[in-house]
Amino acid sequence: MAALEVEVDSAHVPAAVCEQMLATVLGQCIGDALGLLTEFMSKEEAKEYYGRKPKNLKYAQKVPDLHRSRWKDGDWTDDTDQMILILQGILYNKGEVLTCDFAARMRRWMRQGFPELGDFGGNGIGATTSKVLNQEKFLETPHEVAYMVWDRNQRNVAPNGAVMRTSILGLHQWQDLDAVIKNCIEICKTTHHDPRCQASTIAVSTCIAQMLQHTAHKQTAKSGSLNVDSLIKKSYELACSVLETEEQKKELWMFQSCKKIKELELSGAGGIGYTYKCMGAGFWALKQDNFKKAMIQVVMQAGDADTNGCVAGAMLACKLGLSAIPKDWIDELEHKDWLMEYFHRFVRLQSELSKPVSERTSNDDLSLEALRELTQKIRDEQQKDSASKT
Repeated sequence: MAALEVEVDSAHVPAAVCEQMLATVLGQCIGDALGLLTEFMSKEEAKEYYGRKPKNLKYAQKVPDLHRSRWKDGDWTDDTDQMILILQGILYNKGEVLTCDFAARMRRWMRQGFPELGDFGGNGIGATTSKVLNQEKFLETPHEVAYMVWDRNQRNVAPNGAVMRTSILGLHQWQDLDAVIKNCIEICKTTHHDPRCQASTIAVSTCIAQMLQHTAHKQTAKSGSLNVDSLIKKSYELACSVLETEEQKKELWMFQSCKKIKELELSGAGGIGYTYKCMGAGFWALKQDNFKKAMIQVVMQAGDADTNGCVAGAMLACKLGLSAIPKDWIDELEHKDWLMEYFHRFVRLQSELSKPVSERTSNDDLSLEALRELTQKIRDEQQKDSASKT
């Protein structure tokens, strides 16, 4: 597990917080990769393939059907890809969250994926995200374009494509909840305008940030154990700031306070991709105390299981820490070393946020131009390899 060791500037970011950040990122990736096992299945189909009450799940158990065969065993899907796009943008822009930069990264990823990981395009893009990304004016005015797509759908489409990628925004600027909320709204509205989508991202990200704040406070003062109910209540109050009706607020609380996973109907009525269902899976998981058991339960609910797994995995791993995650789920995760390289940079950036932007570490290899050059180089090498085999 040497690759998981993180060098920290403990004067700015406590080591315990850094480990908690890493657990959150890995929890998201692992929940995504495990969720792929049952994504788009019914609960009965999931039981048929993996057993009625499995005590363990492994990436290699993945059913090799047309949908799942697009990913290697242990690989995450588009949900975590988009979280990494946010991360790369934060690194390149030295901590600033810029809407048009994220939009450009999304458009590039849709067409190219991550070529260095063997991608030829973004797999698994949701319908709303795809509609928004393919609009002509998306790169210039992403918020306006996302609003237009929402408006044309009777202002009643609230899918989970924003909440699935939001965990990283609970880690960035975690000491400042106002900044977390602002960043959530900027990123969410790039593709998903509906207030329920915005509220979902705020609820999840501010809850994660509060858990980091609690850990940091424990390092400097005597502090009681984590009060999950208080976390949920505070994140609910913050999320309500973007909601327009009492009905929306009441529904938000219903999903955040749910204590029985079956009541979320993750593969049932109301649409499996509804943003509150995914968020609800995360807040249900937050109330659990065993990472492995909780993740298996989420996955076996089927439905949009990879997306539900992302949020549930991130939130519960943030609460329980790295040691709670089964070692084989970490060891067998695809592209772990590639991910860790970016995570190390992210931790360094968090320790530099008190400096002026101009004095923070540069990540010029993550400019859009540098990424285009990397893609071209990889494609040229692939063509040469293909030509040599013919």
